[in-house]
Amino acid sequence: MQFEKPYLLWFVLLAAPAMVAFFWWSWRVRQRLIAQFVQSRLLAHLTVGVSRKRQRMRAILLIVSVLLLIVVLARPQWGYTWEEARQKGLDVVVAIDTSRSMLAQDVVPSRLARAKLAALDLKRFARTDRVGLVAFAGTAFLQCPLSFDDEAFRQSVDALDVNIIPQGGSALAEAIDAARGAFKEKSDNYNVLVIFSDGEDNDGRALEAAKTAAKEGMRIFTIGVGTPNGELLRVTDAKGRSDYVRDDQGNVVKSRLNEQLLRDLAKATDGFFMLLTGANTMDLLY
Repeated sequence: MQFEKPYLLWFVLLAAPAMVAFFWWSWRVRQRLIAQFVQSRLLAHLTVGVSRKRQRMRAILLIVSVLLLIVVLARPQWGYTWEEARQKGLDVVVAIDTSRSMLAQDVVPSRLARAKLAALDLKRFARTDRVGLVAFAGTAFLQCPLSFDDEAFRQSVDALDVNIIPQGGSALAEAIDAARGAFKEKSDNYNVLVIFSDGEDNDGRALEAAKTAAKEGMRIFTIGVGTPNGELLRVTDAKGRSDYVRDDQGNVVKSRLNEQLLRDLAKATDGFFMLLTGANTMDLLY
C-alpha cells in the first residue's frame, strides 16, 4: 500500500491530539457555564435522558471521521496497474575478422579464438539487447541477424573459422556495409557495430564506409586483437602438418596489429578503440 500525497499523513499526528484537547476544553467550559446558571440540586432533573457515554462516543466518532478524511486526502493506493513503457535499447552487430591473419598466436590461444570468446562475453552482458553477427575476410556476410536468441548467436560464433569465407584478405569496409544492411529495419534503438580485428585492411575503403555509417546514426567500437610486434602466421594442413603462411613470393607472412586504423574508424563514428586484453574488456565496453 502507498499514498500519492504521504505528507498529508503528518496532519493525522497533529489533528488527533488537537481535537482531543479541544473537546476536553469545551467540556470543561460547558460544565463551568452550567454551574453558574443551574443549581446543583436541579442539574440531575434537567439532564434526565442525557447519556454521557453517548456524548463521548459521538466525540470519538467525530475525531475518527476527521482523521479518516485526512487519510483519504492522502490518496491511499492498493495493488498495481499495467502500463506500456517504451525504452530505447541497443541493436548490436558484432563483426569478427576471419582472415588468416587471425590465426596469429600473439594472443593466446589465437586471435580468432580470443575474439570469439570476447563476443560471447559481450552477448552475456547484452541479454536485453538484440545482437547480430557478421563474419568478414575478403568479403562479409550476415552470419546471424539481430535477435534476442542467445543460443542462435552462440552457435553462429562457434561456427566461425578462417575457412568460412573462401575469399582471402580483410575487407573492413565490407563488414561495415554488412552491418548497415542488418540495421535496415526501422527501430528506435541505438545502432552499434563492434569490430573484432587486427586492423589489416586490403581495400582501403574502411574509413569512407565508417563516415557513411556515421551519417546513418551508427556508432562503431573497434576491438584490437593482436600486438604491435605481430606474429608469424602458421597453418596446419589436413594431415596435421604445420607450416608458415607465405606470400606470392614465398616470403613468410608476419601479421601486426594496425591500431591506428582501428582508432580512426571508431573516431569517425564517435566511438572508441579498445585493446582486447584482460578479462574485463567486454564489461567495460558494454
